[in-house]
Amino acid sequence: MDRERLEAGIEGIRHLLSHLHGEVTTLEESYSQVLLVLRRLESACDIDDLTKLLRRKAFFGKWNALLDECRKLGESCGMILVDIDHFKKINDTLGHPAGDEVIKRVSGILKKFESPACAVGRYGGEEFAMAVRGSEAEILGIAELVRKTTEQDCAEWKCTVSVGVAAAAVTGYDADKTLKSADEALYSAKNGGRNQVVYA
Repeated sequence: MDRERLEAGIEGIRHLLSHLHGEVTTLEESYSQVLLVLRRLESACDIDDLTKLLRRKAFFGKWNALLDECRKLGESCGMILVDIDHFKKINDTLGHPAGDEVIKRVSGILKKFESPACAVGRYGGEEFAMAVRGSEAEILGIAELVRKTTEQDCAEWKCTVSVGVAAAAVTGYDADKTLKSADEALYSAKNGGRNQVVYA
């Protein structure tokens, strides 16, 4: 009788453990699905809705990672800032939908340069940033190609861009100094007549 009771108890425990194992497996699967959804949401939050480019925070995360890697390997990299010329005038004369189309067109041009060696983001409003691994000549070549392509592809809006370029090696691979140098170069490009590339 005691043996039967013991076997019944053991069988009950086995049944309970089997049930618990199923519950744990279900919980693990649910957890994995929730984690996947959260990762997708996080990734979506990194992308600007209008331009489909990286938002500012995500872009600077990539810029800092690229800068650190280039510093360690002794490779060249730099920052390109791109600003749409007379954007307020486009909005005022053609309307905000046209302004949005111009931003999308310019961001589409920039997006073509995205690669492991080039991160592109929306810096703010009508301004964009590119973090590029490469020599000064390569970075300037990209900057000039962006300017020239924008002038051609956005001719219907008479849209051009001003571009400021800074090399990280010149600023000692300092993220803030490189950004400031590129910003000053952009300011010079705009003050110097726009639709041009200025190297810091």
